[in-house]
Amino acid sequence: MNSTCARWSDRYLGANHWFIPDPLLDQAAGQRARAENVVNAALLAATAGPFYALAYHLLGFNAAAVEILLCCACMLGSPLLLRASGSIWAARELFLCALFFNFTWLSTNLGGIGAPTASWLITAPLVAMFLGGVASALFWLALSCGAAIAIYAHQGANSALPSHPVSDMALLYLICHLGLFVVVLVFALLFEMTKTQGFVKLEQALGTINELAIRDELTGVHNRRYLLSLIEKEKERSDRNGRAFCLCLLDIDFFKRINDTWGHAAGDTVLRAFAGVVQGKVRGSDSFGRYGGEEFLLMLPETPSADAMVLAERVRAAIESMRCLDGASEIALTVSIGVADYRIGEAVGLAVARADEALYLAKSSGRNRVVCHGQETAPVAQALRSGAAGSAGLRDLGANVGRMLDGVHCDQLTGLLNRRLLRDRLRHAMDRADRNRRLVALLLLNINKFKEVNDALGYEAGDALLVHVSANIRQCLRDCDTVARWSGDEFVALLEDVAEEGDARQVAEKILDRFGLPLSANERECFITLSVGVALYPAEDCDLDALLKRADIAMRSARTWGENSVQLYSSTACEPQSERLALKNGLRDALARGQLFLEYQPQVDLATRRIVGVEALLRWQHPVFGRIDPGRFIPLAEETGMIVPIGDWVLRTACAQNRAWRDAGLPGVKTAVNLSARQLRHPDIAARVLEIVEDAKLPPGCLDLEITEGVLIDDLEANRQVMGDLRAAGVLVSIDDFGTGYSSLNYLSELPFDILKMDGLFVRRLGQRLGQDVRARPYAIAEAILAMAHRLELKVIAECVETAEQLADLCAMRCDEAQGYLFYRPLPAEQVGVLLARQADEQAELLISA
Repeated sequence: MNSTCARWSDRYLGANHWFIPDPLLDQAAGQRARAENVVNAALLAATAGPFYALAYHLLGFNAAAVEILLCCACMLGSPLLLRASGSIWAARELFLCALFFNFTWLSTNLGGIGAPTASWLITAPLVAMFLGGVASALFWLALSCGAAIAIYAHQGANSALPSHPVSDMALLYLICHLGLFVVVLVFALLFEMTKTQGFVKLEQALGTINELAIRDELTGVHNRRYLLSLIEKEKERSDRNGRAFCLCLLDIDFFKRINDTWGHAAGDTVLRAFAGVVQGKVRGSDSFGRYGGEEFLLMLPETPSADAMVLAERVRAAIESMRCLDGASEIALTVSIGVADYRIGEAVGLAVARADEALYLAKSSGRNRVVCHGQETAPVAQALRSGAAGSAGLRDLGANVGRMLDGVHCDQLTGLLNRRLLRDRLRHAMDRADRNRRLVALLLLNINKFKEVNDALGYEAGDALLVHVSANIRQCLRDCDTVARWSGDEFVALLEDVAEEGDARQVAEKILDRFGLPLSANERECFITLSVGVALYPAEDCDLDALLKRADIAMRSARTWGENSVQLYSSTACEPQSERLALKNGLRDALARGQLFLEYQPQVDLATRRIVGVEALLRWQHPVFGRIDPGRFIPLAEETGMIVPIGDWVLRTACAQNRAWRDAGLPGVKTAVNLSARQLRHPDIAARVLEIVEDAKLPPGCLDLEITEGVLIDDLEANRQVMGDLRAAGVLVSIDDFGTGYSSLNYLSELPFDILKMDGLFVRRLGQRLGQDVRARPYAIAEAILAMAHRLELKVIAECVETAEQLADLCAMRCDEAQGYLFYRPLPAEQVGVLLARQADEQAELLISA
């Protein structure tokens, strides 16, 4: 029943929207609802009018029947006028004039103020309330009251009213009263239906966004972030009830070879098929998702490791037997699986790291295997398949494989991993860091003056010393950390899941403290010192070799500082310290010396293709270093506190430039200015902004303050007050980089703002000529963001529009405005003025030709 009602409701709204031009459908929800109600009212008139005309005809009053039909025809013309003109006001007034005239004429010709239709005079202001709001309702209420008073006064002056042929007035009273009740009720129901349907669409848009937020675009299984949140919840339950769970990390073997041989489209097909097969083998209570690339993660609640191994083996066998078809080619797959159980009270990241270590062993021992962390490295899957009952044989086989792998991957002297295996571990760690958005720290430790030990005590003593050093370093680290011998007197420690750079420094200092006591080398005590270089990943322009090189640079820098020192490599380490200091000091003089300037990137209305706004962008022309990238000097401005006076200067300059364009007779545009976190935290920021706007004699609505999503969430209550004060004064407020800074949509209802800027991350994925499913998901995400924003009566500006295909997709979604290299690059103020003047001339020519 509900589905039938919904289907007919959708059909009715589709017919209703045929009369409403597309620009009105893109308006705010209130305007669109009024347009819909004009059509609702006309439909009601078309339905009820003929019945009333028939009733008057049967009662013998043919003139009234003709008058009613003529008025109904005028009312039916209002939706057509709405479609032709796009004016809600014109269509509304046509309808209300016909309605008012109808009941005024009937009341006058049916006996005056006592006529059965006199009470119907209330319908004009009632309908006006739905169609035009309070002001329209008050206007028609005044007219209706005036008409009633005029009819009464006409009777009071003993003037004769027109006669009518209706003899059964009691029946006419009954028809009129029942009709009034039915008409008011039906109109209210139509209004409620259109309003409710709007909320349903908003709910659907939010549902789409939520679904896309938890699903992987390609495979449809849980994405990494949502899957980890489910594991965190299971961890809390496990810590409460003491029942551990297991994690299985699955990696498709030789997936890169599939991409290289059959192409990425075939690789995508393989990933989707793989996810479908695994989902068919796991239980309903299990959680399965894509962890990144060709890796998937499976959580098995309240499952011991033995049962997890059986289930993992079942999955492995299913994948081994599946075949993916790519045209005429058949692709066979295998999977390696690492299993680890959660230990009560530990962090989830440690359990995942153990599963990853088990996965690495499974891949190292021949792939297409299941390995559980803590067991001997052995082809467990083979034992399970053959049903081997004797555990001793399995242990012997595992020991043999383990010894073989030790010879290949371990340093013969210290037993630590060697350089080759470390590079492989580091590559995996960097991939996980990209997925988890957590830091990886690489520590390069060098024994100072180790050659002197060899020369004085001999090579055997040196070797014994290396063994002691490796053991001490290992004891300072967690089980999930990796230690390797890098070269003769150098060691590398790999720390994953690091919260901040201070943690890496703390570990390095802990290692240095360990060497405060002498070590024994061939029954002789020897004091040694270390130099430690630390490099962090993710970092800009950093791959595996670059990360190792940075750790080496930091270690050499530590050696120049003296023994037992730690140096941290940063993005500015390759920049000469004198240059960085010069930039810091130069910022203080840049304002006074006129080295800072603004460029403006136009924002284009997609409906009219006219420039309606500009975004002010800060630039620095240094006299020595040339043009400095904002990514280099803005962090320095934040660090030194210069961002506050620089921000004030940007705001004053941008407002003054907008005023200058207006004074030159150019079309008015809004100017968008970015507000930094430090500016937003200033206690008088709202008053300072309004003072600058007032000094520039600029209308507040011409200033648009852009605040990034992440900055807003830091202090929700204070920011709500600041934004409320600014908007109350007429200043526009935009959310910049929407969708990239915060996962919750709660702040959308908490904070007042006017414009939502869709980040370039979403725009760049549009317009790609890929497969239908691949292309549909980015389009659906962007469309859902736009639908949600429009329902919240927000304008949407798309950033980084660079191709015609992206623009076509945005226009199809009815995006309001856009900016990007497809339209204009950032320009000096003079060139923007030329564009605005040309736009004004074109507009004038159009008006003259019209």
